[in-house]
Amino acid sequence: MIPALRIEFWKSRRRWLWLVCAALLAVELLWIIWSFHNPSERDRQKGWLYLLYNMPLLNGILFPTIGAVLASRIADVEHKGNTLKLLETIQPKAQLLHAKLVMGFAYLLPIAVIQVAVLLGAGYAVGFYGAPNLTDYWQYGLFTFTSCFAVYELHLLLSLAVKNQMIPLCIGLSGSFVALLLLFLPVGAVRLLCGPYGFFGALSFIYMADWDPDTRVFHLIRMPTPWGEFAVLLAWIAVIYIAARIVLKRKEL
Repeated sequence: MIPALRIEFWKSRRRWLWLVCAALLAVELLWIIWSFHNPSERDRQKGWLYLLYNMPLLNGILFPTIGAVLASRIADVEHKGNTLKLLETIQPKAQLLHAKLVMGFAYLLPIAVIQVAVLLGAGYAVGFYGAPNLTDYWQYGLFTFTSCFAVYELHLLLSLAVKNQMIPLCIGLSGSFVALLLLFLPVGAVRLLCGPYGFFGALSFIYMADWDPDTRVFHLIRMPTPWGEFAVLLAWIAVIYIAARIVLKRKEL
């Protein structure tokens, strides 16, 4: 497995995969700067919860496209020159899949960690009142990473199965719209059965209450941690992995 990982990292040189991750973090940082460039007293009071309330929306819009691009960049090198057929002579197909999953893990985990660090740093810089609930933020980081990895895993399956990479990229772009639509649906079978796109919102545990349309005043409340929805997401990851093993095994190289 170690030689396979070394080969994957060698193949990713000069493919600028880190730029894809940096672009995502840059957009989210710009959103934070724009949202809190002139915070009011109310913004400072509810700032820590407000970040956790809004970030799943931003992640749902950006991550399906980012995950599709990252998976495509990691997988398309195998389609060029028909290298899948060459690789099968020196390593099992499952080992190739595992190496590419670990590659995605290695890029997505730092994104989640840096994102949480940026949120905490921005909150202190703006001057949010009180101290953040670190348990809430590490759970947010866990849910964000797991949702992103599920989306990446799905698009890696598509990118390995289809030679024309425009197809998984278009599906990823459509996934951003699906994720945005699912954010407005109640948590339930519809959202949980629409694939990994719906979990950016389904795993959110900060909700709006007491919205007053006249004064635009609202309250944010902390709901119980959605561990049941998280278990469904893990089931999705397992199903997608099994599907990827089957598709790659039956794929004519």
